This record gives sequence, C-alpha cells and structure tokens, in this order.
Amino acid sequence: MKDLWARLFNRGDALEALAPKKERAWDTKVSATGKKRVLISDDSEGPSSKPSSISQRHKVGDTASAKGFDLRRLVLRSAHGARRLHWASMVGLGAAVIMVFLLLLTSPILSIRQVDVEGAVYADPVRLAEVVDDLDGSAILTADLDAAKKKLLEIPWVRQARVSMHLPSRVTVEIVERIPIAFFRAVDGFNRVIDRDGRILDVIEGDPTELTPIIGTGPNLSAGSFAEQPFLGSAQLINALPYELLQRLKSVSVAPTGDISLSLSENIEVLFGSPDDFQIKLVGIVNEIKRQGTNRYTVLDVSSGEPSVR
Repeated sequence: MKDLWARLFNRGDALEALAPKKERAWDTKVSATGKKRVLISDDSEGPSSKPSSISQRHKVGDTASAKGFDLRRLVLRSAHGARRLHWASMVGLGAAVIMVFLLLLTSPILSIRQVDVEGAVYADPVRLAEVVDDLDGSAILTADLDAAKKKLLEIPWVRQARVSMHLPSRVTVEIVERIPIAFFRAVDGFNRVIDRDGRILDVIEGDPTELTPIIGTGPNLSAGSFAEQPFLGSAQLINALPYELLQRLKSVSVAPTGDISLSLSENIEVLFGSPDDFQIKLVGIVNEIKRQGTNRYTVLDVSSGEPSVR
C-alpha cells in the first residue's frame, strides 16, 4: 500500500513538472470498497476558454487603433465634404451673379431711351442724328460709346466730343465745335470755310460776311479735309493777329509764289512774305505802325524780318 501511494505521489510530481505553470487542485475520494482515489484538477479553463493577459492587450490595442483610424477617416470625410460644399456654393453664387448680369443687359430698364446733345451749332444735323439713332434703344451697359465719339469727331465742325452714360437710361453727347477763321474761293466757284488748323469746315455758295476772305484761287477740297500752304499759313496768320490788327484787317491775299499780304484799313498793305516767323514779323508790324503814327504810307514790308515803309 505504501508503494502504491509513493508511485502515485511520484507520478503527480512528474505531471506537475511537465505541465506548464498552472494551479492545480487535489481532491481525494474514497470508493465504496474503501479504496482512495486522488483527483487532480486545473483551475484554468483551457487555452480556448479564457485569453491570456497579453492576448487581451493585443486585442484591446487593435480595437483602439481601429477606432482611432475610423475617427480620422470620419474627420477627413467631413473636411472633404465641407470643401466640396464650399466650392459648390461659390459656383452657385457665381452662376447667379452671371444670370442677373445677363438679365440686366437685356432688360429694357437699362436701355438708352434719351440722348442729349449739347454744344452743336454748325455741325451737320443729319450726321448727328445718325449717331443718336445708333445709341437710342441700345443696352446702356454695352453701348459702344467710343465708336460714337469717333463718328462725332469725323464731322468737320467737331473739334472735341465726349459721350457719357447716366444710368439707368440716359446718354449725354457734349460737343466743342471748331471756330471758323476765313474762307477762300476754290476752282469750282464755291467757297471753303476754314479754321485755324486749315480744316475745311463747310462748302458754301455765298460769301460769309462775318469771316475774313482769303483772296486767291484755292483747291477743290471737301469738308473735313485740310488745306495746305499758303491757305493754311493764311488761316494761322489771321488767328495769330493781335486784336488791334485784327480789327483793321479787311482781307488776306495769297500769291502764286506762296507769299502772303494783308489789306488793312486806311488802304495800308502789309507784305508779310512767306508764312513763317510769325512772331517776329507781327511784332515788327505793330511797332512800325506805332512808330509811323500819322505819317502817310501805303506799304509796310516785313517780308525780310526788318520792317520798312513806302
């Protein structure tokens, strides 16, 4: 009997040594015949029943990582969605602005219904009416005001022009006309009205009494074109005359050679020569007239730059 117990205990020690470090419970039972049996039980529930602490930590860590990844992905999706919504809103707003702008362009509310013309006295009314008709009824925001200004400047009498819009439906045309200086008779028998720049302002039949005549046959120029020498020089000379000489001026004559002469009151003829050195010659004329005073003379020559009388 003792040998049996010894073998059992030895066997138990061997099993304990072979088994992993687990806690065991010893239970001794006595059978009905009086034999004792030793039952060894393990407190652990087996590898599949309960995870170890290391496995638990791994699983907890994996779960936390998965949750963190899901959270970051959710944040990124939210930010991306917000950006898409922002851009969609901007595109929608831009489209709305464009639609409103297009509606305004075609709306009769912003069309030109009134065109006011200021400063026109001699300018051709027919050509002015053409400019006004082109503007009238056009959309005021897209009307070509520069083109209208260009057409106005093509009218011979117009020196300066300004076209401005006044919302919602009015346009103002402001004109500064050229000042006529003189007139000359051309080969065709019609008179050409000329300004200080030599521009032909008009072609007329009669002699305008308020303008200085330029004696001499000139070229057949149409309105809007520019005269050349000596008619250009004659117009420039008339424009440059001081007031006291302009009051005495009767006419200007041009010779085939291009020389110019002035006919003043009291039957005085001024030989001006070529149309140059205006300042020097005009000063000589004025000084010589003052110096001569009441002396009688019929010709004052300043063509050489040095005044002389005879």
